[in-house]
Amino acid sequence: KRQGTNRHPSQSGGTRRRMESDEELMNRVAVGDGEALASLLERHSGRVHGYLLRYTRSSADADDLLQETWVRVARFARRFDAARRFRTWLYGIATNLARDWLRRNRTRESGLHGARGEASLAPPEEAGPGERRELQERVDGLPERMREVVLLRYFAGMNEAEMAASLGIAQGTVKSRLHTALKKLRDGYGVVQ
Repeated sequence: KRQGTNRHPSQSGGTRRRMESDEELMNRVAVGDGEALASLLERHSGRVHGYLLRYTRSSADADDLLQETWVRVARFARRFDAARRFRTWLYGIATNLARDWLRRNRTRESGLHGARGEASLAPPEEAGPGERRELQERVDGLPERMREVVLLRYFAGMNEAEMAASLGIAQGTVKSRLHTALKKLRDGYGVVQ
């Protein structure tokens, strides 16, 4: 035995793999690697579903949109630009599908003001059920473009640069929409910061 070769397998890097980035996984998805797609699904499905649930306020519709989002990720994997962040590309797909859903359903249900109310925006903990409902209605009542930035910021946890990339708009436009949306919410509610 050569001296210095009796290391633990995890120290040699032989059995311990570093966690691949989303972008590296997408490169594998692009060549048909189903395990890489499963890893991305595991990492991101919960938050994307929460975003879509708040957008649609329907668990069934959010499930359908989430499934279609991942179908498109797989279908268009070869088009993914690894210089971009996967997360912004993923939320861009989810947002576009949600916009299409909203357009289709606006005529049937007057937008998101239906009585389904499955999702809620979480106001301060001391807020009662009436205040929570009021805040949710105010968010739902925002124009679509403003509501998108509020949802991406507070429910997807994105910063302004990520929101701009996901929506395909300038960062200044994101700032403006977010500022206006929060002002509208503050004017009637007084707690959103």
